[in-house]
Amino acid sequence: MTSPTTATATATPSATATATTSTTTIPAATQVETETETETERATSRLSDSPSGLRCSRTTSAVSSWLHELAQPGEHEPTSAILNYCKRKFLRPYVAILTVVGLNPISTDMSTVGACSSYVQAMMVLFVLLAGYVLRYLCGYRGDRGFSSYRDIRPGGYGNGSDVCGSASASSTPNTIGELLFGYVVPSVLNLLSFVSAVLVCKVIEHEQLQNLIERVFLLSAKPKRLCRMLWLYLGVALALLLLLFGYACSVVFMQQAQIIKVTWLAEALRAWELWLRIGLLSTILLQDLVEIIVLSSYYIECYLLRVHLETLSHKLLMHSIDPLDWMREILEFRKLLERVNQHVSIPVCFLIVMNLAYAFAGLVYLFKDFDFHYCALKLVLLNIANVMLWLFLGLLPFFVAGSVTRVCQNTQANGHQIRVRPFVYHNTSAEDLNSTLLFASSLDMSAKLFRMPIQSNYLCFAILVVTIVVLTLGMCLNLSALGKF
Repeated sequence: MTSPTTATATATPSATATATTSTTTIPAATQVETETETETERATSRLSDSPSGLRCSRTTSAVSSWLHELAQPGEHEPTSAILNYCKRKFLRPYVAILTVVGLNPISTDMSTVGACSSYVQAMMVLFVLLAGYVLRYLCGYRGDRGFSSYRDIRPGGYGNGSDVCGSASASSTPNTIGELLFGYVVPSVLNLLSFVSAVLVCKVIEHEQLQNLIERVFLLSAKPKRLCRMLWLYLGVALALLLLLFGYACSVVFMQQAQIIKVTWLAEALRAWELWLRIGLLSTILLQDLVEIIVLSSYYIECYLLRVHLETLSHKLLMHSIDPLDWMREILEFRKLLERVNQHVSIPVCFLIVMNLAYAFAGLVYLFKDFDFHYCALKLVLLNIANVMLWLFLGLLPFFVAGSVTRVCQNTQANGHQIRVRPFVYHNTSAEDLNSTLLFASSLDMSAKLFRMPIQSNYLCFAILVVTIVVLTLGMCLNLSALGKF
């Protein structure tokens, strides 16, 4: 047996050798580092000697600092930068426009004073709308034809006090129950219900779903600036439609030379306030049109965001820039957003569709049957034709927008088949995952809905065909001799 002293003596030379090796290794590493630093200093000095090298070094340092800033979490992170851009350029202007008529959503971070002021503003808009409905009835102003009787409007002159557009006794005949109900009460109720339902959707049911939709679209989209440009494009078109509606109202109100109040005792009492009555009527009409345009444009913008969101998801799946399982999760989230638009956001739009189409068809019947083209000024005839076309456009446009969303939803069902036949993009993906994606995409049943009905382009084209045939039939049968003889 070996004694402990011998074992210790035997182990000592090996330990000494190891220590010697490590001792010699450390100076070698230090020497290599020193040589590397020396070479780096020499290269830096050579680059600094020449102007081109100096520019290259500055560019390299700038790029390195930029990459370092991007790598830091917080404000310079790409996700936070996109969200900040979304809030500044899209969300805040959009909410500010909704605030004009008291339709801004109540967020969780809003103070109690801000929430109360938002509700107070909505109540003030509601009271002005009610006052406008009463003033419309007192003045005999209807959305489908302007005033129910046009007094003192002739091609050759004014001021004879006779009713020349329509029957001679129309200005003195009181309203019937049917005219009161269908000419004033029902359109006013539809307009009021659209505003009240929009307030309920924005302030009670919303729960920041609009912000969720906008942020999701911005995070997935590769062109956030294009989304902002489309927002202002939609708002520009909405402003043009508002100006057309208000321009028709201004023309009709100021073309009516006689007193606009048709109640005899009230007209005598308010004779000195005639100008202010006209201004008040135009102001309430402007507010009603503004509420309608903002509600419709909000629906159009949200449908556009849904369409962009789904198209981006489909493109990412086809390019294999998103995992199929993540794509399925995103599609399920999209279905929730789509159901919110179908179940809640479309409700005020449906009320406005009924009112607009009723105005359009009533104006058509009035033009072809009751409107006397022989004795009215040509500009009044053209104004009424333009008014009918404008109401028809506003009534049909939501169907076109909803049909475009349905078309994108139908195209998404084919994504599973498209990735299944792509051998180069999904060659590393297992057949089980591809089949699962195929089955999931094929089972999708998504569509935009109005009046709880799916809106499809083929049915929409058929409805437009029916409307066109009805208009042509009215023109052929009801008023062939209205425009005179050759």
